[in-house]
Amino acid sequence: MTGDVITTDEAGAPDRTVPERTGPRRLVVGLCWIAIVVGVIARFAPRSDLWLDEALSVNISKLPLGDIGEALRHDGHPPLYYYLLHGWMEIGGQSDWWVRALSGLFGVASIPLGYIAGARIARRSGDDPGRVQLAALLAAAMVAVIPYGVRYGSETRMYSLLITLVLAGYLLIDDLFRNRRSGRAEWLTAAGAALVTAVLLWTQYWSMWLLATVGLIALWRLWRPPPTGRRGVWFAIGSLVAGGILFLPWVPALLYQSAHTGTPWGDVIRPTTVLLVTIIEFAGRPVAEPQLLSYVLVMMVVFGVFGVVVNRRRGDGSAAEAVQIEPGTTPRIRYELTVLVGTLAVGSVAGFATSATYQSRYASVVFPLFCLCVAAGLSVLRGVRTLAAVLVVVLVGSFVTIGMEVTSDRTQAGVVADKIVADAGDDPADAVVVTCPDQLSPATDRALRERTGDDWEVIPFPTGGTPERVDWVDYEERNEAATDESFIAEQAERIGPDTTVYLVFTPGYNTFGSKCEGLDAALTATHVRDPAVQAEPDGETYFENMGLWVYRPRT
Repeated sequence: MTGDVITTDEAGAPDRTVPERTGPRRLVVGLCWIAIVVGVIARFAPRSDLWLDEALSVNISKLPLGDIGEALRHDGHPPLYYYLLHGWMEIGGQSDWWVRALSGLFGVASIPLGYIAGARIARRSGDDPGRVQLAALLAAAMVAVIPYGVRYGSETRMYSLLITLVLAGYLLIDDLFRNRRSGRAEWLTAAGAALVTAVLLWTQYWSMWLLATVGLIALWRLWRPPPTGRRGVWFAIGSLVAGGILFLPWVPALLYQSAHTGTPWGDVIRPTTVLLVTIIEFAGRPVAEPQLLSYVLVMMVVFGVFGVVVNRRRGDGSAAEAVQIEPGTTPRIRYELTVLVGTLAVGSVAGFATSATYQSRYASVVFPLFCLCVAAGLSVLRGVRTLAAVLVVVLVGSFVTIGMEVTSDRTQAGVVADKIVADAGDDPADAVVVTCPDQLSPATDRALRERTGDDWEVIPFPTGGTPERVDWVDYEERNEAATDESFIAEQAERIGPDTTVYLVFTPGYNTFGSKCEGLDAALTATHVRDPAVQAEPDGETYFENMGLWVYRPRT
């Protein structure tokens, strides 16, 4: 596609070529900057208690550096993010806001990278400087404001870092594929791509599927070399291989995790469901407003892939710009969409084949490519009023979902902790908290300590071990072998007849069956259940929901 647009006469036949209008209007530019500002602020706004994964991140990261790797062998992740969070907490402590701020900074760093990537796509599409600026601003705005990026830009996990790394790697690989560098600069670019490849692998395992997809595209470009030749493609392949070599020291831990941890907490999901769930959750969460937004975002991707800009003659002889959908794809975002869909396909098929579950947070490795595809579709729209109207729809939908994210609690642990503290008082000496399943322990333990400053006796079912972490090694086998009666017997010294017991529970967790409900009968054999102080699990309000029952000593 060139910087000109094709003009057709009233019959639809090509007539002449006219230059495209240059420069975005102030309205569109203003909307983009509003999106960027809101996206930046929202990443630092949530005040919810930390949920399971966030609390685990903090509890593992606060260990001595030499112990983090061993702890992660029992958790199921590579260690780089935990090392970074360890250093971050050494600087500013372990408050909820501070540990989330690291992800916020990664999220902010992704916005200018999105701007550069958006400009790249527009330039290779032949757009004039004004349209290039518009496309770059749209890409930055989408990276900033699409709700998925805000969610993981405000969560104490590695996913915001992944988004930023993928954008950096995208720019470096694009440089190599298109031979934009030569001599020493080309070698430095390849070294940078190798480093980003390694860092991705050391951060999250779904990076393997992204890199595998990029590698397949590189092999395709060797077989069908582009006009620029194969040299840059060979550099890109070398970078991928070198990054993989840098990951080799962690491979023994990966193999151990693969054999012993896996994802026993989730169900296997079909590849088609993976795609649908991912698109919906890119727009926020599976409720009405985000689902409506997802339709608009997908439509923009369609425009980015199939949209062709033409000018048609009006009845008065003037030219009117329009976008029409052609059956063949334009090269505008062909590779970006191929990597996006290919990564999800390879990862979901591999997960399905190995009985691993899928969570939409894994799609952080392709989320920035989705943003670029949406922005490309927006930039195809030629009428400023049309573009502004569609952009307003995207922003309003995003702001609504961001508002939900910022104002809602991710875990019910805070509610449960408040009830326990109100009932037991600030002195936890005569209180025991039992959590079932053990996955509720990290958030509950942290919420209690945050409110009182004291260490509480929190006993996770079925292991009775530390409440700060979950041991995922052979998790399913261990849970299936556990019984309520044996747990109560093993913890008899901690759960005495003169102790008030607070049972924090959620029914229905995988591998637990009805064992959490069975603890009620086991506890009422020695205690009296008090119906006055309790909370019911609220799965509609809280991402991580949990209930509370209280058992008094028999008098």
